[in-house]
Amino acid sequence: MMSGHQLQSRARGAVLVELALLLPLLLMLTLATVEFAQALADYKVIVNQVRSATRYLSTQAAGTSHTEAECLLTHGVISSSKPCPGNVLLAGFGSSGFSVAVTDAINTPATHRSQRSSADLTVTSATTVNLVSVTVSGYQHQLYFSAFYPGVTGGAPTLDFGPISMTMRQTL
Repeated sequence: MMSGHQLQSRARGAVLVELALLLPLLLMLTLATVEFAQALADYKVIVNQVRSATRYLSTQAAGTSHTEAECLLTHGVISSSKPCPGNVLLAGFGSSGFSVAVTDAINTPATHRSQRSSADLTVTSATTVNLVSVTVSGYQHQLYFSAFYPGVTGGAPTLDFGPISMTMRQTL
């Protein structure tokens, strides 16, 4: 028969073994959660900047201010000269595959010029509007902890975002 001290010592040993088995899994889940939260934060910044650039262009004449909108999107400042002043808001904005495309009534008249606010052609109260769209593509979020879970990420050092686009009607 074992004494109370021996049972307590064995229980401590079992707890240490369980901790040793579960700690790597818990660490991996924690790091994956932090990585996912950082990717979501980057996505939110991109969506907000695309919205700001589109809103800015919606107040400008069609075919103008594309450079200003791109600087607003990538650097947070309106500037008509390139390179844009200041630092990029996200590191991925400076990568070679990153691009900003602006479409409006001048460069894409088939889809962005004189769009009716009602698809029903018999509606006489429908107004005709011009549209402006800003699309960001090629953003790559740097995965900082991918070395800890290469099976999950496939060993990729980045998470590639799909195109993010916003369309608004132009007020001018």
